[in-house]
Amino acid sequence: MARAKITGSCAGTTLIEMMAVMLIISMLASLVVTMMPGTGRGNLKALTLQAAALLRRERLAAILSGQRRLVSLDGNTRTLVGQSGSVAVPRDVMLDVVGVDEVWSGRRAVVRFEPDGASTGAVLKFSWENVRYEVDVNWYSGRVAVDLP
Repeated sequence: MARAKITGSCAGTTLIEMMAVMLIISMLASLVVTMMPGTGRGNLKALTLQAAALLRRERLAAILSGQRRLVSLDGNTRTLVGQSGSVAVPRDVMLDVVGVDEVWSGRRAVVRFEPDGASTGAVLKFSWENVRYEVDVNWYSGRVAVDLP
């Protein structure tokens, strides 16, 4: 009977080598995902919450100062502009505004907040691919609500 001689070298890989390769592949995959262009669901949600925060700040400032506050949309730079700040809307996000049909300082009107807390009312719909979030400004109370499905 012939016997095979076993040498010191091993033809297979060890578990540690496999884990190291899997770790490197997963790190590269995470870098690729974070560097891909586009807004994504998380960034769209953050954008919606930033817009709602801008609207809430303007409403509060109108109540505290006793003066009207305006929020408008600059179509050239795709920016929501208020007196307390602005929010840039990325090019791949669709923004549909239902509200006042006026132009203020060359920008499309979004909402006007009155000193008593009331507003002209508006609905801002942010969408990207099949994801859509809404910011609703009540015309009577001026309350700003976010619809995050």
